[in-house]
Amino acid sequence: MKKFIAALTALFLFAGCSFAAPDAAGLKKMSTFLSNFTEQGFFNFDIEADGGDDTLHLGDPSSPDLIRFGIMHNYINNFKSRIRNCAKKNCPYGSLVIDAKFVAESVKKYFDIDLKHRSVKDSDPPYHYDGKVYHFEGADGEAVYYAEVKKAVNERGVVRMTGDIYNADDKTDRPWTFEAFAKPYKWKGKDTWSILSLRVTDR
Repeated sequence: MKKFIAALTALFLFAGCSFAAPDAAGLKKMSTFLSNFTEQGFFNFDIEADGGDDTLHLGDPSSPDLIRFGIMHNYINNFKSRIRNCAKKNCPYGSLVIDAKFVAESVKKYFDIDLKHRSVKDSDPPYHYDGKVYHFEGADGEAVYYAEVKKAVNERGVVRMTGDIYNADDKTDRPWTFEAFAKPYKWKGKDTWSILSLRVTDR
């Protein structure tokens, strides 16, 4: 009986929190996970490769937006440890570089997609891949928005998260609500999620 109860309990546990009633720590962990997307302005996307609406479809492993996510995630969160100045004279493709392996790692961590490297010219800023590193210019100054998960439920093994998106400099500024879906995922032995979709709605 004890083994049965333990197995049944495990069905309702995910990344350390119960989906029937996630605790504050679980909701905070989910909020941090989703904020990795919203801080870059990734507000409406899914991992399907095709579509036809105004949603970004990120299922293509060589998607320019996946490459942008992988580079800018590190630019925002790992600048000192992973971003370097370009060593070439005059640096025609940008003053900063990042090893391609870090870009691929970030995409794998958050999307569970094996990135295919390539240069992205039609982007602001553009990203040049030389076979080892990406060259680019940094971009700062825009407002940053975070996600706050208020509710999460398990729907057939996929977690559905809903809540608010707020201005990082003014938590009372909450222009949007969101609905996100993610799947159970282990990253380097730790329970986390890989994103499936995120949709934002005007309040």
